[in-house]
Amino acid sequence: MCARGRIYRELGMKIRTGFVLAALLLFSSGSLWGQADYKRYYDEDNIPKAREIFERGRYDIVIQFTDYALRRGQPSWEWRTLRFQALANLGRYEEAVEEAVATTESFPGSLGALLEAHELFSSMGLTEKAKGIFEKINAAAAAVPQKERDAEDYVYLGRAALILGADPSIVLKQYFDVAKGFEAKGQIIPEGLVEAYLASGELALEKDDYARASKEFQGAYKLEPTNPAVLFGLARSLLPSDRQAGMEYIGQVLAEVPLHFGALLIQTEHAINFEKFEEAKQVLELVEALNPRLPQAAAFRAVLAEVELNDREAFNRYRDKALSVWKNNPEIDHLIGRVLSRKYRYEEGAESQKRALAMDPDFLPAKLQLALDYLRLGRIEEAWPLAKEVAAADEYNVLAFNLEVLQKEIESFAAIESEDFIIRMPPEEAEIYGDRVLEILTEADEVLGKKYGLEIEEPTLVEFYPNQQDFAIRSFGSLGGEGLLGVCFGSVVTMNSPGSVTAGKNNWEATLWHEYCHVITLTATNNKMPRWLSEGISVYEEIQKEPNWGQKMSPNYRKMILEGEALTPVSEMSQAFFQAKSGQDIMFAYYQSMLIVEFLVENYGLDALRAILKDLGDGVLINDAIAKHTTPMPELEIAFAEFAFGLAENYGPGVDWTEPSEEEVNPLSPIAVQLYLKRNPKNFWARQTHTYRLLDQRSWRAAAESAEELIGLLPDFTGSGNGYALQARAWREMGEPENEIAVLERLAERSAEAYTAYSRLMEVEFEEEVWDGVVSNAKRGKAINPFYERFHYCRGCAHQARNEVGMAVTSFEKTLKLDPVNPSEVRYRLASLHQEEKPETARRYILDALADSPRYREAFSLLMDLSGEEPEAEENPEPEPAAEKGILKKVMEDPFGGGGNPDAPEVGENEGKPKPKPASEGQGAE
Repeated sequence: MCARGRIYRELGMKIRTGFVLAALLLFSSGSLWGQADYKRYYDEDNIPKAREIFERGRYDIVIQFTDYALRRGQPSWEWRTLRFQALANLGRYEEAVEEAVATTESFPGSLGALLEAHELFSSMGLTEKAKGIFEKINAAAAAVPQKERDAEDYVYLGRAALILGADPSIVLKQYFDVAKGFEAKGQIIPEGLVEAYLASGELALEKDDYARASKEFQGAYKLEPTNPAVLFGLARSLLPSDRQAGMEYIGQVLAEVPLHFGALLIQTEHAINFEKFEEAKQVLELVEALNPRLPQAAAFRAVLAEVELNDREAFNRYRDKALSVWKNNPEIDHLIGRVLSRKYRYEEGAESQKRALAMDPDFLPAKLQLALDYLRLGRIEEAWPLAKEVAAADEYNVLAFNLEVLQKEIESFAAIESEDFIIRMPPEEAEIYGDRVLEILTEADEVLGKKYGLEIEEPTLVEFYPNQQDFAIRSFGSLGGEGLLGVCFGSVVTMNSPGSVTAGKNNWEATLWHEYCHVITLTATNNKMPRWLSEGISVYEEIQKEPNWGQKMSPNYRKMILEGEALTPVSEMSQAFFQAKSGQDIMFAYYQSMLIVEFLVENYGLDALRAILKDLGDGVLINDAIAKHTTPMPELEIAFAEFAFGLAENYGPGVDWTEPSEEEVNPLSPIAVQLYLKRNPKNFWARQTHTYRLLDQRSWRAAAESAEELIGLLPDFTGSGNGYALQARAWREMGEPENEIAVLERLAERSAEAYTAYSRLMEVEFEEEVWDGVVSNAKRGKAINPFYERFHYCRGCAHQARNEVGMAVTSFEKTLKLDPVNPSEVRYRLASLHQEEKPETARRYILDALADSPRYREAFSLLMDLSGEEPEAEENPEPEPAAEKGILKKVMEDPFGGGGNPDAPEVGENEGKPKPKPASEGQGAE
């Protein structure tokens, strides 16, 4: 049985019964009424049923019904529009056009008929035919009496106004919104009311205004929750921001209309994006069984030929088929390019958009997509003019507007450039961590480029965004992307600034190294590699750079492997990311990807991995490339599974991983937990829970001892509830800083994201003047949050104490830019550092310090040293002093300088934080 026949069979008795009843009505209604009105009654009773059958995808039956109605001489124009729409949906395009032309000739004054004909002509590129009925549309619209207009009339008038070039906002206000004013009365919904919401939603989708579109379709949903057009509109409005919800609505569409072309094509694209190529082809078979000439189906076939098979001949063949209905259809290459870009194939995507624009230079979707592709390729100067053209042509396009806003934001960025990199970020951020970004990237380029045998010729563009929405627009072309730290497109990397929503949560230096590794691997493969392998290599290289970066085995991962059957077969690894149902699943996908790379390198060598990347760049499929340079995939999967299970089983040797039920042990009862632990001294859950209970009871020393036992069970575990953090708290509460420092240092060595530990450790070591530790932990802390002023200040003091003038100056200069509590003291330190080599610079800093804190005696004394004056200089008048001496004299005579602040904080105050220790000379204020 063919695919079409199978689907028809599966529609169910309910739909089949509906068809039979409708057919009986259609073929027998003539005898029910008097001759004068029977045709009108027939239309009123049967056209809604014909529409429903059309909506259910039974276009063959619709054609039979309409043929019968036309033979009867039924007067409604809708029989003809239903007929040519059904013909077109079956791929009988030439017949559909003939019928549409006949319709415009038979019903020149029927606005609804003219609009449907215009839509068909436009969809097939029949520009002259479409323009040829403009005057008829205008005349028909003008002929609708204003006093007699109903909701349906206003929808038709609005659609006509859009065709004739009216402002969309006026159309919404004067037509579609007015149509919505015809409210439903009970179960009776006025003709055109649902269509008003649908038309408004479609217009919003056209403008990339997904929030407005969703609102409009929700309005229609309240009236007709099973209407396929309503459900399809909701799906498209939600997909960009909530893929799961959008696909659920697609499922509802297909439950109502199993052969809904739009829903099936979205399923096809979804399957291609998730590398479910066989599923995509099966869906296309359903579409093609009903309409073997559907251009969009052939376009998706062309995409599959490119991304799955790397078959250029097949690609061209399917593309030609897609263009056979309309040879200059820009939508075809736009669709192909858009999907290719989703697969990180931006060069090919951009070429497709350029082909679309060659066919129609005013096709705005292609122009906007090309702008996005250029942004992702780093061709910034070519992108902005395209976005501006779209914004000028369509002032209501949300994405074009957002890109204009983004351009202004980026133009305000500072640029840090080297031979290999262009780094852009807000100027105030560039002053704080821009130098560190360049340092990390330069090292990554040297290390990773050499390792993978790649020399990148063009500079890599790296951008940091303090606003998450700007990051999302730049990276995805829409809002969203929460939780993502960075995105790599090949030669372009975009990152959330460490000062954005990620501040204090993630190690941005590790993320930057990770993203630049993507630059290497994507470039090496011409962007033809699956996500899992690229992510796996990046996480693997994090660990090679710093052992505490990347991901490691944990109690949770151990449980997922041994008990949760979380391992994905190597040949299906792409699905580990695409089918993840939670953030935990996503993180495990990263971890398993890294394990596979580690397994490949350990067993087959780095050369094998490099050879796999080369083959991918040449178009070899991932599973074929892996098998070619390792071993047949079935054998590899077995060996890897053994490797992963071995890691999980050997994690925490001797640890009892049993987790008793609450009925067996009440976790809130300290006694019950303690008794269970006594019977099971190696039980991880019991030891961790017991330590928590001891902390709750403020039994600090017992808690510290229990935490040490917990550390002994899993020395490398630094996740939530690790023994190091618990023990540090106990020592701190007991006031034993030496023990606290010792355990925090153990934690800091093992974790790259122990932000609280770094901060606390630095403060304790600062108080104890352990300068090497201060430098180390300030550096660790800045890798998470470089905007915490204390990291820079304490590090500056440490460098000053170690007589490292250059690094001390850099740290204090950054401190000043972060609004320190005591800017005068920081300037005093800078002046002291510059005193010997740069006295003029020192003088400037000390004068600024005194301007803020006129009673600052140490600063006053240093200024006299710099000015060559003695403390009693005022008793022996000198000739007219220089400008700086004049300021000094004024400070002595008027301690507030006429504009000083008598309430300025004394130098050394720091909001309850440890009082800064001087590096050499004393500091303080009167």
